[in-house]
Amino acid sequence: MLRGLKKPQHETFAQRAAQESAPRSGVGKFLGTTDEQNHVVSYRFEAKLKGYVGWEWNVLVFQAKKSSDPTISEVVLLPGKEAIVAPNWIPWSERRAELDKSLLEKSVVSNLEVPEDSEPDAENAGEGPLVRKGLLKRLVKKQNGKKANKPRKGSK
Repeated sequence: MLRGLKKPQHETFAQRAAQESAPRSGVGKFLGTTDEQNHVVSYRFEAKLKGYVGWEWNVLVFQAKKSSDPTISEVVLLPGKEAIVAPNWIPWSERRAELDKSLLEKSVVSNLEVPEDSEPDAENAGEGPLVRKGLLKRLVKKQNGKKANKPRKGSK
C-alpha cells in the first residue's frame, strides 16, 4: 500500500502543505520519504528558516485506499541529522558534584604548592616542602569519599 503513496503528485501535495504552514520561502528542496506505518508516509523538505540550520519540514500523508484521495495528517518542523540541538540534559546535582570536585582539587593543590621563587633563608634553611604528593592524593580521595557517603536530599 505504501507504493501507492510515493507518487510525484503526492510529493507536490505534501510540499504545498509545508509551504502553507511555513513562512514565505521557508521550505527548501525535497529530502526524501520515510515509511511511518500502514498507509502513512512522511515527506521531508529542507527548512530554510533563519536559526534552523539542518531542520526539516515533515509532512505526514495518509491514504486509506488506492481509490481515496490522500490527506495531510500533520505538518511539523523537526531537527534533522545535521541540526544544532542542545546536548542531553544532565541533572544539576551531577553537574554541581563535578564542579565541586574540580574546585576542591584546584584549591587543595594551590594551598599545598610551594612557590617557585621561595628560596631557603635563615629561618627555614634545610626544610623541604610541608606536604608531599602522596599526602595530597590522600586528602583529595578523603574529600571525594565524604561527598559520596552523604545521603541525597529527599532520599530515605
